[in-house]
Amino acid sequence: MFPSFENLAKGLRVSGYIADSIATTTVYLAARLQKPLLLEGPAGSGKTQLAYAVAEAANTSVERLQCYEGINEEKAIGKFDEPLQRLCVELKAKCSSVDWESLQTELHGQQFFSAGPLLRALQYEKPCVLLIDELDKVDHAFEAQSFKRSCSCFGLGRYLYHFTGAWVDLDERKRPKNIPRLFGWATPQGWREGLRPGRETQSPPSNPKETPQGRDISAEDANVLVRQIEAMAEPLGWRLYRGLLKTGARVWNPTEIRDADLLRKVLAQMQAAERGSRRLEAALDTIGPEALVPILRSLRLHSLNQVDCLESLRQVVLAAEEAARITH
Repeated sequence: MFPSFENLAKGLRVSGYIADSIATTTVYLAARLQKPLLLEGPAGSGKTQLAYAVAEAANTSVERLQCYEGINEEKAIGKFDEPLQRLCVELKAKCSSVDWESLQTELHGQQFFSAGPLLRALQYEKPCVLLIDELDKVDHAFEAQSFKRSCSCFGLGRYLYHFTGAWVDLDERKRPKNIPRLFGWATPQGWREGLRPGRETQSPPSNPKETPQGRDISAEDANVLVRQIEAMAEPLGWRLYRGLLKTGARVWNPTEIRDADLLRKVLAQMQAAERGSRRLEAALDTIGPEALVPILRSLRLHSLNQVDCLESLRQVVLAAEEAARITH
């Protein structure tokens, strides 16, 4: 964007922006490294104006995303123009022959998509300056939704959804202690070799799997335990089911567990949780569901859906059974 530091400094001066050497150096390095630049400071300190000055110095445009509390991904990325899509369908329907498959593809093309600032910034032939103003006002939900919408718009959604959750231990500086291993199809070399999600060449192991603890576990035994664990998802509820997997084995999916003893341990915990749920139902039949509200509040829970571990479930069950005993 800038051939030299001096070129940037001159461009800023011409635009009327007064910047010291530190600010100019920071902008220059960010441009050279193609990294975003985070500006912090009080109102009126020149944060927004710097973006416009940099754009003027680079002879390019500014795309501005003004953040505010409650902003959603449609304001940032864009959305499909539904009235225009509906009008197109109505006009096409009047024709004698309509290729509905090609029409569906056409309706989801960019000509029917009203791009927001984030998408417009990527569509410039010459790099522009993307100004995301007052970023601190957005919430986590907006960040997650914008990321998912970006993935779907740029073709990354399928790729990402083929990954399962993996736990990575962090050191005292919050850095990963190890790097998760990618599937073959997720590497450039594997993709060039024709590997694709769900179609990787897998040879069935001739020998039983060797677990880190040195215990052998056959694929058949592992599959039986995994199916038993997966069958517990419905009676336990998704929150408690995932919570027990997380605390017991540090995985999101039982198929990732390779140790037979650990599979049995997780299954035993889920069976204990199921028994606890039945005890709770029996107690609630006596005291009524309304009596559960103060019990949950005492544990700082809003509903049973927030129970995600055996200890929390145990406290709820014991409190409900005690209330049932006092009632009688």
